Amino acid sequence: MSKTRTQKEELLKIYKEMIKNSSGYILVSSDKIDTATITALKKDLRNVNSSYTVVKNNIFKIALQESNQPLQLQEFDGATGVIFFQEDPTQPAKLIKKIQKEMELLNPKCGVYQEEFLTDERVMQLADIPSREVLLSNLVATMNAPLTGFMNAITGNIRSFTILLNGISEKKANIN
Repeated sequence: MSKTRTQKEELLKIYKEMIKNSSGYILVSSDKIDTATITALKKDLRNVNSSYTVVKNNIFKIALQESNQPLQLQEFDGATGVIFFQEDPTQPAKLIKKIQKEMELLNPKCGVYQEEFLTDERVMQLADIPSREVLLSNLVATMNAPLTGFMNAITGNIRSFTILLNGISEKKANIN
């Protein structure tokens, strides 16, 4: 069923708002995916502060143009779903990769993160990057390692010196 001009304008407004309020999005092929998988995906995406919606391609392309998005417009046709994310792009990419491994569905078409165009290969590379929390904990551990080594060196020297003094005092006590 064809949409009226008013419905199309409302849809365009919604798409532009979604683009504006997200830090990025991933376009995926949604033609072969079943309702149960979509429902599970939407639930998982909510847990990582993301959302999924199927879009009308022509209206979405207009929304992209009017929002000055760095997207190559010829990149997508056919049934298209869009995953909008607010913070970490790796979490939605990991969900896409998981579904793709299990069922060979939900192929990424392209994406945008921080106004940078992502090819389908780069979207899948995002899935291999550890999450933000893991990266931050690795950074803290790396920054902490020199301090820990320094403290061990200082306390080791003090400990050795204390043992030496203790040995000398015991030796003097045994001599007297």
